[in-house]
Amino acid sequence: MIVIRVISSIVISVLFMIGIQLLANGIGQKLPTFIMEDQYSKEIQSTSYKGKHLLLFIADRAGSKLTPNFTKILEPKYRGKATFIAVANVSSVPFFLKGFIRGKFKENYSYTVLMDWKGLLWEHFSCKEDVTTVVHIDQNGLAKFKVSGTGTDKELDQIQSYLEANLK
Repeated sequence: MIVIRVISSIVISVLFMIGIQLLANGIGQKLPTFIMEDQYSKEIQSTSYKGKHLLLFIADRAGSKLTPNFTKILEPKYRGKATFIAVANVSSVPFFLKGFIRGKFKENYSYTVLMDWKGLLWEHFSCKEDVTTVVHIDQNGLAKFKVSGTGTDKELDQIQSYLEANLK
């Protein structure tokens, strides 16, 4: 009987720690409410995505160079099933350079890029520097999956396996 209690306590502790780790990564949490501007100064609200599956591609400057490793494979397969959202972590940019940086984004990206000046999504999803973080938000606004990396075959296989099972 004591052995069963000890094992039960250990299992509960492990499950608790796993739950804490998932929440620390933003998994299982609601997408934070936000209003962000894109590179063209157009305001975009998180509420405009209500009821949709989202794939967030969150990156800093170095990580943004790796984002195409994910999107060139995922976009053709899942564009109709999920809304793709590029998010630039520009929270370290000094305020006096914001206009310059916004201009560089206009020059370099024809698609919409959310300018995360406060690092809200970067911090919420515990993103890593120098890589791209891909997060799936389900139609209820909950973060269900996350991977951070360079877009290796292994990472792409993980994402695609997950999306095949969850985007229907």
